[in-house]
Amino acid sequence: MRFCIFLLFAGLLDAVLTHFGIVSGFITEGNPVMNVVIGKSWYYFYLIKISLPLLLLGLFYLRPLKGWTKSLLLSTCVLYLSVLVYHAAWMILYINTSF
Repeated sequence: MRFCIFLLFAGLLDAVLTHFGIVSGFITEGNPVMNVVIGKSWYYFYLIKISLPLLLLGLFYLRPLKGWTKSLLLSTCVLYLSVLVYHAAWMILYINTSF
């Protein structure tokens, strides 16, 4: 359950930081699929970033994760954590180059 909630907050934080980075011109979206979504509308981008973790939360309530599915969820959390560390690194670079 904690992993699902982490994914929800990590996804939202990732979306906000990605939005900030793209709008400021400091980064570009690395995921080609999400790049197309952003080209259509930021609304769809946020909708996807929030909906997928919520779907996972709903699935968790319907059927608690066990075995390999729990390992997959943990791996996804580690991956998202690394993305957030990457965001933190470019934010630090952005702040240092802005001043």
